[in-house]
Amino acid sequence: MKKELISYINLKIAISLRKLLTCSKRTLQSDNPEQEIVKSYNEIALQADIRKATVSDIFNAKSKSGPNSTTVILIVEAMGYDLRDFANQYDAVTTKDIERFELLREK
Repeated sequence: MKKELISYINLKIAISLRKLLTCSKRTLQSDNPEQEIVKSYNEIALQADIRKATVSDIFNAKSKSGPNSTTVILIVEAMGYDLRDFANQYDAVTTKDIERFELLREK
C-alpha cells in the first residue's frame, strides 16, 4: 500500500511539474519575448543548483522513495513559480492525466 501511494504521489508531482514547465514556455514567450525562460531540465538544474539527473528523475517519476520537499521547491522556483502554483497544478491532476503519463512512460 505504501509503495503504491508513493508511486501515485510521484506521478502527480511529475505531471504537475511538466504542466508548469509547459505553461511557462507558452506564457513567458508571449508576454515578454526578451525574458529568459527556463525551458529544459538542464536549465532547471543549473538554476536550482541540483543535478540534472535528479531533475530528470523527478520529471519522469523515477524516484522510488519520492523527491524531498526542498528539491521540489527548488525546481518550482527555478521555473519562476511558487509553491501555490505547484499546489494548484498538483490538486488538478486527474486519473486520466496519470493514465496518459503512464502510457507515455511505457513507450
